[in-house]
Amino acid sequence: MRRVLVGFASHQGQTEKIAHHLARQLEDRGLAVRLVDMIGAAQAGESDAGADDCDAAILAGSLHLGRYDAALASFLMRHGPAIGRGPSAFVTVSLSAASEDETERRAVEEIAQRFLYETGWLPEHVLHAAGAIHDRRMNPVERFALHAIADAHGLDRHPSGDTELTDWAALDRFARDFVGEVKARPVASR
Repeated sequence: MRRVLVGFASHQGQTEKIAHHLARQLEDRGLAVRLVDMIGAAQAGESDAGADDCDAAILAGSLHLGRYDAALASFLMRHGPAIGRGPSAFVTVSLSAASEDETERRAVEEIAQRFLYETGWLPEHVLHAAGAIHDRRMNPVERFALHAIADAHGLDRHPSGDTELTDWAALDRFARDFVGEVKARPVASR
């Protein structure tokens, strides 16, 4: 059975939710998945995430204030060669991915490409997924900033304080295509 590493670096939970969703999609299509919380692993001092035993990888990272979490970069520095052996994808999560403003979407693409260049990772696929606003998971400054961004873009916020902008159907299509690619490739020697 093909094995896929699904790693995530999430601060407010939406990137983690996306990673879990992708993991379920991959498992439902016959792949074995190892799910890794890169921030949690870094905090626990765990350096072996099982990347060496995987045939493919999807890494998901949330974009905050123009940066991805340092745990994601550190993970790539340690496991980049193993991840590069098979199909790989980067799922970048941000509110800007939901923007209709082409300039903002280009800016997110440039940040992702700069991050990939700096880490030396060349994934075959980069998917920009819209995140969410979870009021109860943010401090007042973060909440104010994200509400201002949402209001500036005309995004309707849910009265509950939980506003999801993620396109789950697009993630399902991505997972289906990724599984097809993983199954079509010969298994890399370990």
